[in-house]
Amino acid sequence: MRFASTLVLALGACASDPARQIPDSGVSDCGDGVLDPDEECDDAEANSDTASDACRTACLLPACGDAVVDAEEACDDGNAWGGDGCTPACAAEDGQLEDEPNDDPSAADEWEGGIFFGAVPKGDRDCTWFFVPECAAVEARLVGPCPTPATLALIDPAGAQVAAGVPGADGCAVLDPAEAPGARFAVEGSWVLCVSGVLGAVVHSYALQITIVAPGASFPTPAIEDPDRDGLPDRCDPDSDGDGVDDEIDNCPTIPNGPTAATLTPSEGGFIRQWLTVGPFTGLTSAMDCRATDDNLVAADDATVQPALGDLDVAGVNRWIVLWSWGDRIEFLDDYGGVAAPREVYSAVYVRSDTARTLTLGVGPDDGARVWFNGVAVLDITPCQGTVVDSSTIDVPLLAGWNTLVIKVYDQGGGWGNYVRFLDAGTPVTDLEISLAPGGPFAADQTDSDTDGQGDMCDDTPL
Repeated sequence: MRFASTLVLALGACASDPARQIPDSGVSDCGDGVLDPDEECDDAEANSDTASDACRTACLLPACGDAVVDAEEACDDGNAWGGDGCTPACAAEDGQLEDEPNDDPSAADEWEGGIFFGAVPKGDRDCTWFFVPECAAVEARLVGPCPTPATLALIDPAGAQVAAGVPGADGCAVLDPAEAPGARFAVEGSWVLCVSGVLGAVVHSYALQITIVAPGASFPTPAIEDPDRDGLPDRCDPDSDGDGVDDEIDNCPTIPNGPTAATLTPSEGGFIRQWLTVGPFTGLTSAMDCRATDDNLVAADDATVQPALGDLDVAGVNRWIVLWSWGDRIEFLDDYGGVAAPREVYSAVYVRSDTARTLTLGVGPDDGARVWFNGVAVLDITPCQGTVVDSSTIDVPLLAGWNTLVIKVYDQGGGWGNYVRFLDAGTPVTDLEISLAPGGPFAADQTDSDTDGQGDMCDDTPL
Protein backbone atom coordinates (compact mmCIF):
# COMPACT_ATOMS: atom_id res chain seq x y z
CA MET A 1 0.00 0.00 0.00
CA ARG A 2 2.87 2.36 0.63
CA PHE A 3 3.84 1.88 -2.99
CA ALA A 4 0.35 2.79 -4.23
CA SER A 5 0.12 5.90 -2.03
CA THR A 6 3.40 7.15 -3.26
CA LEU A 7 2.33 6.77 -6.88
CA VAL A 8 -0.85 8.77 -6.31
CA LEU A 9 1.04 11.59 -4.67
CA ALA A 10 3.53 11.78 -7.54
CA LEU A 11 0.84 11.99 -10.16
CA GLY A 12 -0.93 14.69 -8.24
CA ALA A 13 2.17 16.84 -8.02
CA CYS A 14 2.75 16.60 -11.78
CA ALA A 15 -0.76 17.68 -12.66
CA SER A 16 -0.67 20.67 -10.34
CA ASP A 17 2.65 22.15 -11.69
CA PRO A 18 1.90 25.11 -14.02
CA ALA A 19 5.39 24.93 -15.62
CA ARG A 20 4.62 21.48 -16.96
CA GLN A 21 1.32 22.40 -18.63
CA ILE A 22 1.11 21.40 -22.38
CA PRO A 23 -0.23 24.29 -24.53
CA ASP A 24 -3.56 23.88 -26.20
CA SER A 25 -2.88 22.75 -29.82
CA GLY A 26 -6.32 23.40 -31.17
CA VAL A 27 -7.12 25.27 -34.44
CA SER A 28 -5.32 28.61 -34.66
CA ASP A 29 -7.17 31.85 -35.23
CA CYS A 30 -5.12 33.61 -38.02
CA GLY A 31 -5.58 37.35 -37.78
CA ASP A 32 -6.06 37.61 -34.03
CA GLY A 33 -2.56 39.01 -33.56
CA VAL A 34 -1.44 35.96 -31.59
CA LEU A 35 1.30 33.84 -33.10
CA ASP A 36 0.07 30.29 -32.91
CA PRO A 37 2.36 27.28 -33.45
CA ASP A 38 1.18 26.63 -36.99
CA GLU A 39 1.53 30.30 -38.08
CA GLU A 40 4.63 31.95 -39.55
CA CYS A 41 3.36 35.39 -38.55
CA ASP A 42 0.21 37.18 -37.41
CA ASP A 43 -0.02 40.95 -37.41
CA ALA A 44 -3.81 41.02 -36.98
CA GLU A 45 -5.37 43.78 -39.08
CA ALA A 46 -1.93 44.54 -40.64
CA ASN A 47 -1.98 41.19 -42.44
CA SER A 48 -2.15 41.88 -46.18
CA ASP A 49 -1.88 40.07 -49.50
CA THR A 50 -0.96 43.27 -51.37
CA ALA A 51 1.34 45.25 -49.08
CA SER A 52 5.10 44.83 -49.42
CA ASP A 53 6.79 42.87 -46.62
CA ALA A 54 3.46 42.35 -44.78
CA CYS A 55 2.37 39.18 -43.09
CA ARG A 56 -0.01 37.53 -45.51
CA THR A 57 -3.66 36.93 -44.64
CA ALA A 58 -2.95 33.21 -44.39
CA CYS A 59 -0.42 34.07 -41.66
CA LEU A 60 2.51 33.23 -43.95
CA LEU A 61 5.66 35.32 -44.26
CA PRO A 62 6.10 37.28 -47.50
CA ALA A 63 7.87 35.13 -50.11
CA CYS A 64 8.87 35.05 -53.75
CA GLY A 65 5.95 33.84 -55.80
CA ASP A 66 3.19 35.55 -53.84
CA ALA A 67 2.79 38.23 -56.53
CA VAL A 68 3.87 41.04 -54.18
CA VAL A 69 7.25 42.76 -54.62
CA ASP A 70 8.94 42.77 -51.23
CA ALA A 71 12.05 44.65 -50.12
CA GLU A 72 14.60 42.02 -51.21
CA GLU A 73 12.84 41.21 -54.49
CA ALA A 74 13.37 42.93 -57.82
CA CYS A 75 10.05 41.60 -59.08
CA ASP A 76 7.37 39.04 -58.27
CA ASP A 77 4.90 38.02 -60.96
CA GLY A 78 3.45 35.14 -58.99
CA ASN A 79 4.45 32.37 -61.45
CA ALA A 80 7.26 29.82 -61.64
CA TRP A 81 8.45 30.67 -65.18
CA GLY A 82 11.13 32.88 -66.61
CA GLY A 83 11.30 34.56 -69.99
CA ASP A 84 8.56 37.01 -68.93
CA GLY A 85 10.71 39.66 -67.27
CA CYS A 86 10.92 38.03 -63.85
CA THR A 87 12.69 34.81 -62.90
CA PRO A 88 11.15 32.23 -60.54
CA ALA A 89 13.66 33.56 -57.98
CA CYS A 90 12.13 37.06 -58.28
CA ALA A 91 15.16 38.54 -60.05
CA ALA A 92 14.55 40.93 -62.92
CA GLU A 93 15.39 39.63 -66.39
CA ASP A 94 17.26 42.69 -67.60
CA GLY A 95 17.77 41.83 -71.24
CA GLN A 96 16.06 40.27 -74.22
CA LEU A 97 13.03 38.06 -73.59
CA GLU A 98 12.29 35.11 -75.84
CA ASP A 99 9.38 35.42 -78.23
CA GLU A 100 7.53 32.20 -78.94
CA PRO A 101 7.30 30.28 -81.20
CA ASN A 102 11.06 29.91 -81.55
CA ASP A 103 11.64 26.17 -81.26
CA ASP A 104 13.01 25.76 -84.78
CA PRO A 105 16.10 27.43 -86.34
CA SER A 106 13.91 28.81 -89.12
CA ALA A 107 11.75 30.58 -86.49
CA ALA A 108 14.61 31.62 -84.19
CA ASP A 109 14.49 34.95 -82.40
CA GLU A 110 17.05 37.48 -83.57
CA TRP A 111 19.63 37.98 -80.83
CA GLU A 112 19.92 41.63 -79.82
CA GLY A 113 23.35 41.40 -78.23
CA GLY A 114 22.64 41.05 -74.50
CA ILE A 115 21.50 38.30 -72.18
CA PHE A 116 18.71 36.20 -73.71
CA PHE A 117 16.10 35.06 -71.16
CA GLY A 118 13.58 32.28 -71.55
CA ALA A 119 11.99 29.08 -70.28
CA VAL A 120 11.61 25.65 -71.83
CA PRO A 121 8.38 23.72 -71.15
CA LYS A 122 8.42 19.97 -71.62
CA GLY A 123 9.24 19.00 -75.20
CA ASP A 124 10.13 22.58 -76.17
CA ARG A 125 13.39 24.27 -77.15
CA ASP A 126 14.29 27.92 -77.69
CA CYS A 127 16.44 29.16 -80.57
CA THR A 128 18.05 32.50 -81.31
CA TRP A 129 20.07 33.50 -84.37
CA PHE A 130 22.97 35.90 -84.83
CA PHE A 131 25.49 36.92 -87.46
CA VAL A 132 29.04 35.60 -87.21
CA PRO A 133 31.90 37.14 -89.27
CA GLU A 134 34.27 34.95 -91.24
CA CYS A 135 36.77 33.15 -89.00
CA ALA A 136 35.21 34.40 -85.74
CA ALA A 137 34.29 32.01 -82.92
CA VAL A 138 31.15 31.50 -80.83
CA GLU A 139 31.25 31.22 -77.05
CA ALA A 140 28.05 30.68 -75.08
CA ARG A 141 26.99 29.80 -71.54
CA LEU A 142 23.96 29.71 -69.31
CA VAL A 143 24.54 32.07 -66.40
CA GLY A 144 23.42 30.75 -63.02
CA PRO A 145 21.73 29.65 -61.06
CA CYS A 146 20.89 26.58 -63.15
CA PRO A 147 18.70 24.30 -60.97
CA THR A 148 17.62 22.26 -64.00
CA PRO A 149 20.38 21.15 -66.40
CA ALA A 150 20.04 22.26 -70.00
CA THR A 151 22.12 21.85 -73.16
CA LEU A 152 23.16 24.21 -75.94
CA ALA A 153 23.20 23.31 -79.65
CA LEU A 154 25.15 25.42 -82.16
CA ILE A 155 23.86 25.26 -85.72
CA ASP A 156 25.84 26.59 -88.70
CA PRO A 157 24.44 28.54 -91.67
CA ALA A 158 23.94 25.28 -93.59
CA GLY A 159 21.62 23.99 -90.87
CA ALA A 160 23.98 21.41 -89.37
CA GLN A 161 24.62 21.12 -85.64
CA VAL A 162 28.38 21.56 -85.28
CA ALA A 163 28.90 21.91 -81.54
CA ALA A 164 27.18 21.39 -78.21
CA GLY A 165 27.41 22.87 -74.73
CA VAL A 166 26.78 20.59 -71.76
CA PRO A 167 26.30 21.34 -68.05
CA GLY A 168 29.41 21.97 -65.99
CA ALA A 169 29.96 21.36 -62.29
CA ASP A 170 27.53 24.16 -61.41
CA GLY A 171 24.83 22.73 -63.65
CA CYS A 172 25.13 25.54 -66.19
CA ALA A 173 25.84 24.57 -69.81
CA VAL A 174 28.99 25.97 -71.45
CA LEU A 175 29.99 26.06 -75.11
CA ASP A 176 33.73 26.78 -75.26
CA PRO A 177 35.39 27.15 -78.70
CA ALA A 178 38.68 25.98 -77.18
CA GLU A 179 37.00 22.63 -76.53
CA ALA A 180 34.49 22.53 -79.41
CA PRO A 181 36.11 22.69 -82.88
CA GLY A 182 32.78 23.43 -84.54
CA ALA A 183 32.46 26.69 -82.61
CA ARG A 184 35.67 28.25 -83.92
CA PHE A 185 36.88 29.64 -87.25
CA ALA A 186 33.31 30.09 -88.47
CA VAL A 187 32.14 30.58 -91.99
CA GLU A 188 30.43 33.93 -92.37
CA GLY A 189 26.66 33.86 -92.02
CA SER A 190 23.68 33.43 -89.75
CA TRP A 191 24.25 30.97 -86.91
CA VAL A 192 21.68 29.61 -84.45
CA LEU A 193 21.94 28.60 -80.80
CA CYS A 194 19.18 26.49 -79.23
CA VAL A 195 18.50 25.74 -75.53
CA SER A 196 16.89 22.45 -74.48
CA GLY A 197 16.31 20.64 -71.21
CA VAL A 198 18.48 17.57 -70.69
CA LEU A 199 16.47 14.55 -71.84
CA GLY A 200 13.49 16.81 -72.44
CA ALA A 201 13.36 18.13 -68.87
CA VAL A 202 11.39 21.29 -68.10
CA VAL A 203 13.61 24.36 -67.64
CA HIS A 204 11.59 26.97 -65.77
CA SER A 205 14.09 29.73 -66.38
CA TYR A 206 17.43 30.30 -68.11
CA ALA A 207 19.72 33.19 -68.97
CA LEU A 208 21.81 32.69 -72.12
CA GLN A 209 25.00 34.68 -72.66
CA ILE A 210 26.53 34.69 -76.16
CA THR A 211 29.95 36.08 -77.08
CA ILE A 212 31.24 36.46 -80.64
CA VAL A 213 35.02 36.09 -80.44
CA ALA A 214 36.55 38.36 -83.09
CA PRO A 215 38.62 36.86 -85.93
CA GLY A 216 42.27 36.47 -85.05
CA ALA A 217 41.81 34.52 -81.81
CA SER A 218 43.87 31.33 -81.82
CA PHE A 219 42.66 27.90 -80.74
CA PRO A 220 44.04 24.33 -80.85
CA THR A 221 44.21 23.50 -84.56
CA PRO A 222 45.34 20.34 -86.41
CA ALA A 223 48.82 20.75 -87.89
CA ILE A 224 47.54 19.88 -91.37
CA GLU A 225 45.31 22.97 -91.23
CA ASP A 226 47.84 25.15 -89.42
CA PRO A 227 51.35 24.43 -90.74
CA ASP A 228 52.98 27.40 -88.99
CA ARG A 229 51.40 26.30 -85.68
CA ASP A 230 50.13 29.74 -84.65
CA GLY A 231 46.66 28.52 -83.68
CA LEU A 232 45.02 29.76 -86.88
CA PRO A 233 44.10 27.55 -89.85
CA ASP A 234 45.51 28.79 -93.13
CA ARG A 235 42.11 29.99 -94.37
CA CYS A 236 41.88 32.31 -91.35
CA ASP A 237 45.56 33.24 -91.14
CA PRO A 238 46.64 36.45 -92.91
CA ASP A 239 50.25 35.27 -92.54
CA SER A 240 49.90 31.55 -93.17
CA ASP A 241 53.63 30.79 -93.08
CA GLY A 242 54.24 32.89 -89.96
CA ASP A 243 57.18 34.88 -91.32
CA GLY A 244 55.93 38.36 -90.48
CA VAL A 245 54.74 39.22 -94.00
CA ASP A 246 51.02 39.10 -94.78
CA ASP A 247 50.09 36.72 -97.56
CA GLU A 248 48.72 39.61 -99.64
CA ILE A 249 52.19 41.09 -100.09
CA ASP A 250 54.36 38.03 -99.35
CA ASN A 251 56.22 37.00 -102.52
CA CYS A 252 56.43 33.49 -101.11
CA PRO A 253 53.35 32.98 -98.89
CA THR A 254 53.78 29.23 -98.31
CA ILE A 255 57.44 29.23 -97.22
CA PRO A 256 58.74 31.46 -94.38
CA ASN A 257 60.96 34.05 -96.04
CA GLY A 258 60.12 37.14 -94.00
CA PRO A 259 61.77 39.04 -91.16
CA THR A 260 60.37 36.85 -88.38
CA ALA A 261 61.13 33.49 -89.99
CA ALA A 262 62.33 31.18 -87.24
CA THR A 263 65.66 29.37 -87.18
CA LEU A 264 65.21 26.06 -88.96
CA THR A 265 65.12 23.05 -86.66
CA PRO A 266 63.77 19.48 -86.91
CA SER A 267 60.12 18.79 -86.15
CA GLU A 268 58.95 17.51 -82.78
CA GLY A 269 59.52 14.00 -84.11
CA GLY A 270 63.05 14.90 -85.21
CA PHE A 271 62.24 14.99 -88.94
CA ILE A 272 64.07 17.31 -91.33
CA ARG A 273 61.46 19.09 -93.43
CA GLN A 274 63.40 21.78 -95.31
CA TRP A 275 65.59 20.77 -98.23
CA LEU A 276 67.47 21.93 -101.29
CA THR A 277 66.37 19.66 -104.14
CA VAL A 278 67.21 19.26 -107.81
CA GLY A 279 65.71 17.13 -110.58
CA PRO A 280 63.96 15.28 -111.98
CA PHE A 281 66.47 13.12 -113.79
CA THR A 282 65.17 10.49 -116.23
CA GLY A 283 66.38 8.13 -118.94
CA LEU A 284 69.05 6.54 -116.75
CA THR A 285 69.60 2.86 -116.09
CA SER A 286 69.86 1.39 -112.61
CA ALA A 287 71.93 -1.69 -111.79
CA MET A 288 68.90 -3.02 -109.87
CA ASP A 289 65.20 -2.33 -110.28
CA CYS A 290 64.99 0.29 -107.51
CA ARG A 291 68.60 1.14 -106.70
CA ALA A 292 69.68 4.73 -107.33
CA THR A 293 71.95 5.09 -110.35
CA ASP A 294 75.74 5.42 -110.20
CA ASP A 295 75.66 8.52 -112.43
CA ASN A 296 77.17 11.70 -110.96
CA LEU A 297 74.48 14.20 -111.90
CA VAL A 298 75.13 17.15 -109.56
CA ALA A 299 78.93 17.19 -109.27
CA ALA A 300 82.00 15.45 -110.69
CA ASP A 301 81.56 13.24 -107.64
CA ASP A 302 78.08 13.47 -106.13
CA ALA A 303 79.52 12.81 -102.69
CA THR A 304 81.32 16.16 -102.70
CA VAL A 305 78.45 18.44 -103.75
CA GLN A 306 77.88 21.54 -101.61
CA PRO A 307 74.80 23.07 -103.29
CA ALA A 308 73.33 26.52 -102.78
CA LEU A 309 69.96 27.87 -103.86
CA GLY A 310 69.97 28.38 -107.64
CA ASP A 311 73.05 26.25 -108.41
CA LEU A 312 72.87 24.20 -111.62
CA ASP A 313 73.33 20.47 -112.02
CA VAL A 314 76.24 19.03 -114.03
CA ALA A 315 74.30 19.26 -117.30
CA GLY A 316 73.43 22.90 -116.65
CA VAL A 317 69.71 22.18 -116.95
CA ASN A 318 68.17 21.86 -113.49
CA ARG A 319 68.65 24.24 -110.56
CA TRP A 320 68.67 23.50 -106.86
CA ILE A 321 65.47 24.89 -105.36
CA VAL A 322 63.83 24.85 -101.92
CA LEU A 323 61.39 22.06 -101.10
CA TRP A 324 59.57 22.91 -97.87
CA SER A 325 57.52 20.15 -96.26
CA TRP A 326 54.99 21.13 -93.58
CA GLY A 327 54.61 17.44 -92.77
CA ASP A 328 57.25 14.96 -91.68
CA ARG A 329 57.21 13.15 -95.04
CA ILE A 330 59.07 14.79 -97.90
CA GLU A 331 56.86 14.69 -101.00
CA PHE A 332 58.56 14.72 -104.42
CA LEU A 333 55.54 14.14 -106.66
CA ASP A 334 54.21 17.70 -106.36
CA ASP A 335 57.38 19.27 -107.77
CA TYR A 336 58.98 16.44 -109.74
CA GLY A 337 56.22 13.96 -110.54
CA GLY A 338 55.45 15.33 -114.01
CA VAL A 339 57.80 12.88 -115.71
CA ALA A 340 57.51 9.15 -116.26
CA ALA A 341 59.33 6.68 -114.03
CA PRO A 342 62.06 5.65 -113.54
CA ARG A 343 63.16 9.01 -112.18
CA GLU A 344 65.57 10.45 -109.62
CA VAL A 345 65.81 13.52 -107.44
CA TYR A 346 68.54 14.81 -105.12
CA SER A 347 67.94 16.44 -101.75
CA ALA A 348 70.58 18.17 -99.64
CA VAL A 349 70.69 19.93 -96.28
CA TYR A 350 73.26 21.29 -93.83
CA VAL A 351 73.00 20.21 -90.19
CA ARG A 352 74.71 21.94 -87.28
CA SER A 353 75.53 20.21 -84.00
CA ASP A 354 76.91 22.04 -80.96
CA THR A 355 79.22 19.13 -80.17
CA ALA A 356 80.87 16.24 -81.96
CA ARG A 357 78.75 13.15 -81.41
CA THR A 358 77.58 9.98 -83.08
CA LEU A 359 73.89 9.79 -83.96
CA THR A 360 71.72 7.32 -85.86
CA LEU A 361 70.55 8.53 -89.25
CA GLY A 362 67.13 7.12 -90.15
CA VAL A 363 65.72 7.35 -93.67
CA GLY A 364 62.59 5.87 -95.27
CA PRO A 365 62.61 6.43 -99.05
CA ASP A 366 60.27 5.37 -101.82
CA ASP A 367 61.93 3.54 -103.58
CA GLY A 368 65.74 3.13 -103.34
CA ALA A 369 68.30 5.73 -102.29
CA ARG A 370 71.98 6.54 -101.97
CA VAL A 371 73.04 8.60 -98.96
CA TRP A 372 76.22 10.62 -98.38
CA PHE A 373 77.17 12.24 -95.08
CA ASN A 374 80.07 14.70 -95.00
CA GLY A 375 81.25 13.35 -98.38
CA VAL A 376 81.13 9.69 -97.38
CA ALA A 377 78.68 7.14 -98.81
CA VAL A 378 76.82 5.72 -95.80
CA LEU A 379 73.75 3.97 -97.24
CA ASP A 380 72.86 2.22 -100.50
CA ILE A 381 69.17 1.29 -100.31
CA THR A 382 67.97 -1.05 -103.05
CA PRO A 383 64.47 -2.44 -102.30
CA CYS A 384 61.36 -1.30 -104.15
CA GLN A 385 59.28 0.01 -101.25
CA GLY A 386 56.96 2.68 -99.92
CA THR A 387 58.00 5.33 -97.42
CA VAL A 388 58.37 3.91 -93.91
CA VAL A 389 59.90 5.87 -91.04
CA ASP A 390 63.44 4.70 -90.23
CA SER A 391 63.25 1.75 -92.66
CA SER A 392 67.03 2.10 -93.06
CA THR A 393 69.41 3.34 -90.35
CA ILE A 394 73.14 3.94 -89.94
CA ASP A 395 75.29 5.47 -87.19
CA VAL A 396 77.14 8.56 -88.41
CA PRO A 397 79.68 10.83 -86.67
CA LEU A 398 78.55 14.48 -86.55
CA LEU A 399 81.22 17.14 -86.43
CA ALA A 400 80.94 20.04 -84.03
CA GLY A 401 79.56 22.67 -86.41
CA TRP A 402 78.08 22.18 -89.87
CA ASN A 403 77.63 18.79 -91.56
CA THR A 404 76.43 17.98 -95.09
CA LEU A 405 73.73 15.42 -95.86
CA VAL A 406 72.94 14.50 -99.50
CA ILE A 407 70.38 11.90 -100.61
CA LYS A 408 69.48 10.66 -104.10
CA VAL A 409 66.07 8.94 -104.24
CA TYR A 410 65.20 6.67 -107.17
CA ASP A 411 61.55 5.97 -108.04
CA GLN A 412 60.04 3.26 -110.22
CA GLY A 413 56.52 4.72 -110.14
CA GLY A 414 53.63 5.31 -107.76
CA GLY A 415 54.51 7.22 -104.60
CA TRP A 416 57.75 9.16 -104.30
CA GLY A 417 59.01 10.62 -101.08
CA ASN A 418 61.21 10.16 -98.02
CA TYR A 419 61.44 10.44 -94.23
CA VAL A 420 64.72 11.67 -92.73
CA ARG A 421 65.72 12.26 -89.13
CA PHE A 422 68.48 11.72 -86.54
CA LEU A 423 68.06 9.57 -83.44
CA ASP A 424 70.03 9.33 -80.21
CA ALA A 425 69.59 5.88 -78.66
CA GLY A 426 66.19 5.72 -80.34
CA THR A 427 65.07 9.18 -79.23
CA PRO A 428 64.40 11.79 -81.95
CA VAL A 429 67.02 14.55 -81.98
CA THR A 430 65.48 18.04 -82.11
CA ASP A 431 68.39 20.27 -81.00
CA LEU A 432 70.04 20.49 -84.43
CA GLU A 433 70.06 23.63 -86.55
CA ILE A 434 69.12 23.24 -90.20
CA SER A 435 70.45 25.39 -93.05
CA LEU A 436 69.87 25.56 -96.79
CA ALA A 437 73.13 27.43 -97.39
CA PRO A 438 76.60 25.86 -97.27
CA GLY A 439 78.90 26.83 -94.45
CA GLY A 440 76.54 28.69 -92.15
CA PRO A 441 73.06 29.72 -91.03
CA PHE A 442 70.39 30.21 -93.63
CA ALA A 443 68.88 33.70 -93.75
CA ALA A 444 65.49 33.65 -95.42
CA ASP A 445 64.31 36.94 -96.94
CA GLN A 446 62.03 38.38 -99.60
CA THR A 447 64.72 38.32 -102.29
CA ASP A 448 63.34 37.90 -105.81
CA SER A 449 66.45 37.63 -107.97
CA ASP A 450 64.66 37.32 -111.31
CA THR A 451 61.98 39.91 -110.39
CA ASP A 452 59.16 37.63 -111.49
CA GLY A 453 57.09 38.23 -108.38
CA GLN A 454 58.04 34.96 -106.75
CA GLY A 455 60.57 34.96 -103.95
CA ASP A 456 63.65 32.85 -104.51
CA MET A 457 62.56 30.50 -101.70
CA CYS A 458 59.55 29.23 -103.67
CA ASP A 459 60.63 29.88 -107.26
CA ASP A 460 61.38 26.93 -109.54
CA THR A 461 63.72 29.23 -111.48
CA PRO A 462 65.07 31.56 -108.78
CA LEU A 463 67.81 33.13 -110.91
